[in-house]
Amino acid sequence: MFIQNITMKNKILYISLIFISILGLTSCKNDLDVLAPGEESVSVYGVLNPNLAVQNIRINKVYLTNGDALVTGQNAEDINYGAGELKVTLERFMLGSTTPTLTSVGNSSKKEIVLTETVITTAGGDFNVNQRIWQTSDKLYNSGEYKLSIKNINTGAEFSSKTVMVDSVRSYPAMPFIFVPTTYPVHCGSGANGYVAPTIPGTGTQQSAYINYSIFTATPKIKFRSVANAKLYKVIMRFHYIDSLTDGTGNRKFVDFNFASQISSLLVGGQELETSFSTSEFYSNLANQIPTQTVGTIKNRTAHYMEYIIYACSENMNTFLKVNQPSTTIAQNKPNYTNINGGVGIFASVSKTALGKELWSDFIDELSNNTSTSSLLFVKRYKFICP
Repeated sequence: MFIQNITMKNKILYISLIFISILGLTSCKNDLDVLAPGEESVSVYGVLNPNLAVQNIRINKVYLTNGDALVTGQNAEDINYGAGELKVTLERFMLGSTTPTLTSVGNSSKKEIVLTETVITTAGGDFNVNQRIWQTSDKLYNSGEYKLSIKNINTGAEFSSKTVMVDSVRSYPAMPFIFVPTTYPVHCGSGANGYVAPTIPGTGTQQSAYINYSIFTATPKIKFRSVANAKLYKVIMRFHYIDSLTDGTGNRKFVDFNFASQISSLLVGGQELETSFSTSEFYSNLANQIPTQTVGTIKNRTAHYMEYIIYACSENMNTFLKVNQPSTTIAQNKPNYTNINGGVGIFASVSKTALGKELWSDFIDELSNNTSTSSLLFVKRYKFICP
């Protein structure tokens, strides 16, 4: 998904092309002051995620033009820096320190990461589809503070930003549904039917350890605890299933249930947060979404497992998204937010936690029997499937 920041005043175009790849949040427009003539600036979008194998940072030119905005946006040379024109680096600092420390997990001496550049192809639109990004495959730490430095080799102009890193939401044995694997069955667990422990401390029954949305008098909740330095949390419940086709082939698919973002009032971590939904809503959502992604003639379907995904975002990312969310009033002038020194955009951090859970047999049967989902041809009790 792309965020395009465009300001047009007297045919003066302010170009800022940045993108979001982590949360699937709604794109938006943000009016920014026009750049002063002769002033060099950059547009930056970089979100570090210690869970990812590759980090990507997008950097575009910011400039003035008296020409046609749409024509200018389609010119790759106008919105992209040239090959080798920028030097982009990352340094890591422990909070409160001014001395760089180790930047890459597994490297006992590296204190600076020099990012490499590449050109990617994006979806078509108002801007040229060829975009230059900077990336690294160094494994980042989930603690400390990373500094982004950008230097224009030709002009000597420098830009920078810092972001504190955010760790992943941790498993723990006190609340559903993010439990430690040794006391709660996870998808493809080492035991029979994914059950990795014969008993569940504090619960007493094997049944209570599986996901069971067959009880309509209950209000299911997804609970977790916040982590240090994270302000915004996005919760996704992903139902995995398998389509078996009449031609003997099959497809593994999933349906996502996106919940309202959760905001932590504490940055020290440990705060209990939760989201909830109605059981009937779960079945109706399945009935609405699955037919739209059906391919081929279905013989039957198998409920596979449930996955719980939690994104945790740093405070600066929360502020950026909040300021740039679509206006709900007639007033369109909004405050600007950037944490790029000498530029515009955002340099922030996120983390991702994903945990798969096995399904209780009553829940699987209800998918087959429920009036909302019975036409989807889900089979009843089945043998444990892994992966």
